[in-house]
Amino acid sequence: MKLTVYFALLIFLLGSVHAAQIGIVRKNKAIIYADLDLKSPIGYVRKGKELAVGNVKRRRGEVLPVVVNGRVAWIRVEDLSLPEEQKPFDQDKKVTEHNIFYEEEVKDPLDQNNYLTLRSGPASPKASFNNNAVGEQQVDVSNATETSLMFNHKNPYHSIHWGIGLEYVSGTTELVNYRSINVKGGIAWVPIRFSLLSIEAYANLALSGDFRVASEGVGEYKGNMYGLDYGVAARLFPESLFGLVAGLGLTQYRFSNLDRIQTIDDESLTEITSLSATKVFVGLSYRFD
Repeated sequence: MKLTVYFALLIFLLGSVHAAQIGIVRKNKAIIYADLDLKSPIGYVRKGKELAVGNVKRRRGEVLPVVVNGRVAWIRVEDLSLPEEQKPFDQDKKVTEHNIFYEEEVKDPLDQNNYLTLRSGPASPKASFNNNAVGEQQVDVSNATETSLMFNHKNPYHSIHWGIGLEYVSGTTELVNYRSINVKGGIAWVPIRFSLLSIEAYANLALSGDFRVASEGVGEYKGNMYGLDYGVAARLFPESLFGLVAGLGLTQYRFSNLDRIQTIDDESLTEITSLSATKVFVGLSYRFD
């Protein structure tokens, strides 16, 4: 029922804009806002330009809806000269450009549209080993998990978002156990974004100076790790105080300064050359701005 109400409201708002009138900007810079309370400016339109706005005024006749990047935004009525106010003899004097114009510059303040996203899930990695006696081989990893806490900046009027954070990965092979705390950061492309659901493709760079491998009965080895984390994700209620996220992805890790590993059952030395994995995850997001 709630989904139906939200969808109907979205259709109503978009319909009110597309059943549009053409206003002419009368201020030097008419501010466009993301919210009906006019607290979140996202850009401006210069004086003399035409702007397609809705016919139905809001907030006691103070604002009109306008579409920006496929989303409903708001502009003050006092900043516009509307058709009912225009006289035939001075219309040409007011219009400096005849193309329909929506925005010139979108603001992106860092103290807004910020989220913390905690996500976790199982992974199915394969570790590549190079053993002196056997040569190159791949080994399945069991009990592998990846958990991350990310700071995300997600301006709803941009299709590219970014984030940074920390990640903990661990797993077990028949030879060794591993674990690592990674620093990661990257971008997400969000081609589909509504108030209820967004779909994104993401890519992150992961780095660690503390990748640890434990060989039972022998000891622990430490090295550096770098790699890529990428995939797709869906976010439910992406603009709310709390939201849900789920997705699937791939990781590819390489290692440096990691000593060759000895196991208790084999005197030959083994080098871990790479680690690749498919994974699924679920999580929770919290909006704190």
